[in-house]
Amino acid sequence: MHFTRIDANSDEKFDAWFGVLQRSERSRDGESGQGWHPDEWRARSIDETAPRVFHLYSYGPTAERPVAVGALEVTRDDNLAFIEGNLFVDPAERRRGYGSTLLQELEAAARDLRRPTLVIFVIEGSREIGSGPNRSFAAGHGYRIAEEHVRRDLEWPRPSGELDHLWETWSPFATDYEIISWTDGTPEELVEARAHLSAIMPTEAPHVDIDVEAEHWDAARVRLHEATTHRMGRDLLVAAARHRASGELVGYSELTVSRDQPQTAYQWDTLVVRRHRGHRLGGLLKVATMRLLESGQYPTRKITTFNSMLNEPMIAVNEALGARVAGAMVAWRKDL
Repeated sequence: MHFTRIDANSDEKFDAWFGVLQRSERSRDGESGQGWHPDEWRARSIDETAPRVFHLYSYGPTAERPVAVGALEVTRDDNLAFIEGNLFVDPAERRRGYGSTLLQELEAAARDLRRPTLVIFVIEGSREIGSGPNRSFAAGHGYRIAEEHVRRDLEWPRPSGELDHLWETWSPFATDYEIISWTDGTPEELVEARAHLSAIMPTEAPHVDIDVEAEHWDAARVRLHEATTHRMGRDLLVAAARHRASGELVGYSELTVSRDQPQTAYQWDTLVVRRHRGHRLGGLLKVATMRLLESGQYPTRKITTFNSMLNEPMIAVNEALGARVAGAMVAWRKDL
């Protein structure tokens, strides 16, 4: 058996790598996975100069015949005290120690990258929330839970008039703000302010056992983020909140939908700067992105979002929108 980093530009090796991931997701969910599509993994794994790039690893007799696969998300300048990763074992090859060996190799790769902490993210399907096999596997290899997130799905489209009703209910709390929205490219006059919000997003969001820092964002990185999303085959639907008195952007929300597989849209970042919370801006931002989804006439059937179990205000917003629990995601931490 060999542990190998694969080149995402190699169709044969990448297709074999993604095949293991896809079979693992199908085994978990009982259907084809709702996670990243092949082109989306590839788009985030080929540019070594990007602020974040995935290193893809294969374990098996050859790189073309893996029994387990993994990934490490390598950052160039941000949050260098830890590194995030994923691990998948082919369902037909489980309980043979391959997952344990691959995990050891990922830990060694993290050490080689001089990252003192490895955080492995594991998604649990609706049938295994709180009881997935990762619970015993990770703990048995010296990991502890750093964070727990809950996945919620919102059926789409929404009943007629519902978005208008929510907008009218929440808007009186936000008279000092205006909500603006766009698709794909941030207006030039807003790009620097948009970069600042992404930079502080890690420190404004709640965390339990992961020490995060503000990230390095500028206009060029915003444009790279937009270009990468486009290469992933996704449309980016964005709304932002602007404080009327100061002109400052104080919140934003991103909704993405695949152009090739639009059945599921994904909620990406939503942030309201701490000192501007309490004005229902989070809900208004999400309604604004949903209106973009509606006007785009996408054949979407659901919107999926993940929230930290600590983020009670955003959970309340999602439930008010009609989202219901459909799964979980656990972040397991090990200090190497």
